[in-house]
Amino acid sequence: MKFILSAAVVASVLGQASAHSWVEELQVIDPTTGNYTGDYGYTRGYVARTDSGFNGDSVDYLLPPLVSGRTRIDGTDLLCHPSQRTSNYANTNYPRLKATPGSYVAMKYLENGHVTLPQNQPGKPKSGGTVFVYSTSQPSDTEKIADVLKWNSAGTGGDKRGAQIAAQNFDDGRCHQINPGTISTQRQTNFPDRVAGQPDSSVEQWCETDVHVPTTYKTGDTLTVYWVWQWPTEPGVEEVHPTGKDEYYTSCAEIEIVDSVSDSKPVHTLVQQDPQTKAVSDFKSRAALTTSALYTLAGSSGSISATPMAASSTLVSSSATTSAIASSSASKAPNRPSFNPTKPFPSHGSGNPSLPFFSPPAGMLPSFVTVTNTVTMSAVANKQQGSATETKTKTEFVTSYVTAIPSTVLVPGSTSSATSSASSASSTGISLPTVVALPDAAGNAGLIGRAFRL
Repeated sequence: MKFILSAAVVASVLGQASAHSWVEELQVIDPTTGNYTGDYGYTRGYVARTDSGFNGDSVDYLLPPLVSGRTRIDGTDLLCHPSQRTSNYANTNYPRLKATPGSYVAMKYLENGHVTLPQNQPGKPKSGGTVFVYSTSQPSDTEKIADVLKWNSAGTGGDKRGAQIAAQNFDDGRCHQINPGTISTQRQTNFPDRVAGQPDSSVEQWCETDVHVPTTYKTGDTLTVYWVWQWPTEPGVEEVHPTGKDEYYTSCAEIEIVDSVSDSKPVHTLVQQDPQTKAVSDFKSRAALTTSALYTLAGSSGSISATPMAASSTLVSSSATTSAIASSSASKAPNRPSFNPTKPFPSHGSGNPSLPFFSPPAGMLPSFVTVTNTVTMSAVANKQQGSATETKTKTEFVTSYVTAIPSTVLVPGSTSSATSSASSASSTGISLPTVVALPDAAGNAGLIGRAFRL
């Protein structure tokens, strides 16, 4: 395995806190040992950082595009980088991955400071945001992000051509850029990444998204996978975008389904290759703070009717003790949404959750409904933390924006294991209430986001 880390590379990496991320390579994980096994695979049209002509646009792909001037994705945004919209594996140095049905696969990428230097870009989600991975055997050369985000884990969402096969935090819990930040220095100690034969070395630990190849795919099939990183900025942080903005980065790849995978030494290595040989310990069970991609679309025409309307909402209480605060505004679009009236946004650290939360550009929508549910945790859950008297609350914010008055849409409630596992009430679970929301003119339910904090 080759590894080169020059002074120039170190300097460039240290200056990349504002750079972005894409899938560098894919590799199968041995389900028993957790070790990476077999050769590497790559995204369509992959260009390595050391290749002649490489630049930030070679594989980095942002939605909505900066040139669009939009802060929200819309129905015209193509999902894949221009070089990744077709089955582009012309460069034999970077083949598609080979995997068997049911394999675990690591999709590896550099964190570029988004994990270890979070203070450099305020208003971003915890854990670096969320990576969603979607799979299909019916890819389109003109795949739209708005269509793919509708796919669900059951394969029944949107046009039903594909399914969501992973939803995980961008931060895998161990990855780190080499920098002097507190998170990096701690992880350099707790999760050192050593070059083979150099026990005193410490190099950048790549992040990974771990996916389980569906067993429904058979030998001879080609599985197309879409890696979608959702990394928005919350409202009220940037003066230039007072209502927040969307930020998605995508990588599109293919996996060739085969009978077996050789465990021989990788052949198609990179010059700047992560020497790590083992996947994260929880590669079979990773979850995320957000388990589905909740989003809004900008109006495709660039404007939406500003006819004022009466807004309404209905809550069906969950099994937990719940109080609801509902507010509405018509005739004008606010500069930013309302949150809990007792703790107006932004109020970092004082009780209001920050992300995931998405809002439309100011002036785009004429009215909105904000529903705030404050769920008080049970005394049993508090006792598990060693305090029988302390009262903690878990607050859920669900905001629905509306632009018309078609029939109401039911947004079913659910119990989120990912949410509860991240809380002190991990053994009890938290039931999310059912919300009846007014859809927009296109018939979308308009559920913007859910965020949780203790």
